[in-house]
Amino acid sequence: MELIDRYVYAVVKHLPVAQRADIDKELRGLIEDMTAETVASGQPEKTAIDTVLRKLGHPTLLAAQYRGAEQHLIGPGLYYLYVLVLKIVLLATGGGLLIAMLVNLLVHGSEAPVQTVLETIGSLFTGLIGAFGWVTLIFAAIERYSPEKIDVAKSETFDPRDLPEIPRKEERIHPADPIASMIFILIAMILANFVPRLVGLYWTGMPGGQMVPLFNEPVYRLYLPFILATLGIAMIKEIAKLVTGRWTIALSIGALLIDIPGLILTIVMFNHPGLFNPDFFTQMFALIQSADPMLLGLPLPSFLARTIIGLALFGFAVDTIKTVAMVIRKAIKL
Repeated sequence: MELIDRYVYAVVKHLPVAQRADIDKELRGLIEDMTAETVASGQPEKTAIDTVLRKLGHPTLLAAQYRGAEQHLIGPGLYYLYVLVLKIVLLATGGGLLIAMLVNLLVHGSEAPVQTVLETIGSLFTGLIGAFGWVTLIFAAIERYSPEKIDVAKSETFDPRDLPEIPRKEERIHPADPIASMIFILIAMILANFVPRLVGLYWTGMPGGQMVPLFNEPVYRLYLPFILATLGIAMIKEIAKLVTGRWTIALSIGALLIDIPGLILTIVMFNHPGLFNPDFFTQMFALIQSADPMLLGLPLPSFLARTIIGLALFGFAVDTIKTVAMVIRKAIKL
């Protein structure tokens, strides 16, 4: 029964969530019937199960048959996840770009609305093409270099006893976790380009309103390429989590190492003395009539920077402790 459980799990994990319960039941019934027929023909039950699973073939290829379509763009083992991630990335990229550009237009206006609309369409098209290309490139790399790559030509040599153990509940990665993270990362990548013009202090005391940005734009723009690069690396981590579907020692250590560039960037960036716009803090207290005059003398920029760095260090420390604990548990069991 354990071998059947491992086989069925390996099949249904490649199927849409809504279909898994029905196919799980159907597949178990099919295996039971085929095993009974094999035993009736004179083969012992222990070897009959092995024979039946070999006839059914590799779980990934059987899952592709259940999905009812030939899928060769990336490969049967990754195609379902590739399409899922691609849909999420394109929707998040398109929606995020439109929202960011709309907010930017409403806040700052435009003297040439037609030109603005055309530029928006061009940026949207470029963003979607870029998102499609990067997702496809990442999955193509996974398909090429993954140790679990399926060679259809050699699928006849599949041995059910080589299937990995079913991961414990605490080791499994629910698809909603990396999917939500990918959406957040995409929104962050889009908004990062608009931060200097959208993040700031707004008030309507003058005709048309006024805005003082939080960041010093020339300094912020120096760090923008590194911000986008670290977010891109984080995206690769989330895709790896979605593809793997379980926490392994390699994935846990890799995920921790991937977070290091982002931590370093946070420390370096928020320690830069010219990152914040000093007019933001001056104007903020000037607008608050009841503010204590003593507040104006507080080093708020450095306090804000230290708070952000402290939160980043705390989050990294928590992740490090969790990773070390998980690696130790797995090492003991080995």
